[in-house]
Amino acid sequence: MSAKDEVAKKVRDWLVEDGIYKDKVADATADYHFVAEFPPNSRRYIDVIFPKNRDDMVVVAAGVKLSEEHYRSLISLSKEKREELLWEIRFKLLFLETGFQILPNSEDPRIFQFNRELYFDGLNKNVFMDAVKQVYRCMLFIIWTMQKLFGSYSESNLMYR
Repeated sequence: MSAKDEVAKKVRDWLVEDGIYKDKVADATADYHFVAEFPPNSRRYIDVIFPKNRDDMVVVAAGVKLSEEHYRSLISLSKEKREELLWEIRFKLLFLETGFQILPNSEDPRIFQFNRELYFDGLNKNVFMDAVKQVYRCMLFIIWTMQKLFGSYSESNLMYR
């Protein structure tokens, strides 16, 4: 069993122990790709990915796709106000250990994607679960920012993946 196989088994066990493991999914770019629901029964999903091109890393990732209502509200802002808001979001996320992207781009901000790269040599359950929690908090930051600015829409209209 390779080091990656051992770490993947350990990470999967941690997800199961904490009651957040949902599934293993097929992924052509990953040796292992698990889906976790965090917090349990929240319908908010986090991906745990062991990239094929890395033998020393696991990536904890998630994204927030804006609801159609929030997207339309954001796009309806003047270009200056929208850019100001997106820069404010970037600056608030900048110093976190979690990386982020706005997809497809800042002119058309539909998805906010977050990822945290963890290297095997420093990995333990505490470090791993801290990464899961930080990615989750980044998702909440975007959701709550949009709800504060544009109002709250029903959960069914939002996509957390």
